[in-house]
Amino acid sequence: MKPNILFVTIDALRADKTYGKNKTSTTPHIDSLISKGVYFEQTFAAADQTGSSLASIFTSNFPITFGINQFNFSSKTETMLDTFKKSGYYIDGFVPDHDFFKSLAENFDNSDIYEAEKKASWKRLDDGLGDQIIDRITTNKMKKPWFLYIHVMDIRPPFEVSDEFKDEKFGKNDYEKLVSSIDFWIGKIIEKIELSNTLIILSADHGEFIPVTGEYIGGSSKAQRALRKSTKSIPVLDKLGLKAVMNLRFASQTYKKEILKRKLTPFQMRSFNTRGADTLYDEITRVPLIITGYNITSHKIISDLVRQVDIFPTLLDISELPKNNNVDGRSLLPLFSGKKLEEIPAYIETGINLGRLMDKKSELLGKIIGIRTSSYKYWRSRDDPKENISLFNLHEDPKEENNIAENNLNIIKKMEDHLTQLMKKSNNDKNKKMTNEDIEKAKELLLKLGYV
Repeated sequence: MKPNILFVTIDALRADKTYGKNKTSTTPHIDSLISKGVYFEQTFAAADQTGSSLASIFTSNFPITFGINQFNFSSKTETMLDTFKKSGYYIDGFVPDHDFFKSLAENFDNSDIYEAEKKASWKRLDDGLGDQIIDRITTNKMKKPWFLYIHVMDIRPPFEVSDEFKDEKFGKNDYEKLVSSIDFWIGKIIEKIELSNTLIILSADHGEFIPVTGEYIGGSSKAQRALRKSTKSIPVLDKLGLKAVMNLRFASQTYKKEILKRKLTPFQMRSFNTRGADTLYDEITRVPLIITGYNITSHKIISDLVRQVDIFPTLLDISELPKNNNVDGRSLLPLFSGKKLEEIPAYIETGINLGRLMDKKSELLGKIIGIRTSSYKYWRSRDDPKENISLFNLHEDPKEENNIAENNLNIIKKMEDHLTQLMKKSNNDKNKKMTNEDIEKAKELLLKLGYV
């Protein structure tokens, strides 16, 4: 009998805030899933941006090889879900009103697309989404075997916590308090599922920078919130001076950072960075991965480096469904039984940010690409391998504070060899220049997600 599959991705959930000594949230239900199954400590997303990262999961291909990212994913994109559907699975989902998810859900048998129109009104689990998910599971509305995909948007800057979870026992900062609140709903959902015939996967699209002071200095001003609430189209925003608003925000952030630099270390200052910029630290690329339930009989914490492109090949293997060998990912099932797999480096890249689009940059792609192994992290400019180069020895410098690129050209050459191999596989047809219409759509999407 084929297992039912529950696949949950939690937006911006960091690995170190899910499991380990750096976690201060209260997560008995996530802890229980880990204790009953397999947890991968070193899982890396392909991108620091939602659509690009999730596209790599669902296609099992890196953005650099398959050419699919946040802005060119469509309902015609072949995904690994197609194999499940062809094998008789009923595909259902709860996803936000975001172009990537809407395209993905077009091929579902059923889906609920919940509101994510404005940052202030994202629908969270507490807002009825959790109850809707439970209703879908308990009323047997899904035909068996089913594949239920859920993307949760509860953790997003400026980390607004409900009154119920504001107590410090739920975490030292608002981010971790939100993790505690999600765990509460994870427990309510899992309670309605029979683990013996359901495979459960919990992961994230990317990590997030968490300000050490608890102050989200990128927070919107009243004027910015008013702009988002009162306007519905990018042309109107442009007319009202969106770029001017962004420039004001940037100036405000710069001023606040200059003040903070006087009392914080460079590592602490990094917590005020943003995604989609010019760095690829583990805070935004290392994500949790839990696989538990159906046919998983032993608890394991696996420290091997794995990639999110490996998730779907693993699910196909566990479900005994046909494999697709023309992908970047591979099955991790041998690791479940203690076998060894040769390490394959993880590809990582930044997403595109709103600032570049406001400057009418026509590229679909983020500025930085890189390679992550268990020993080294390397990144550089996408357009010029001699620009913005960073290299870190992760054994000696796990916090990635000391750039050793200048004196380790031999290691950089090996990293560049990895990138070269990936580029040889690149599907250049999909990496097209953006039209003006594409740029406007991309700007609207980034505004919805709170990037202004």
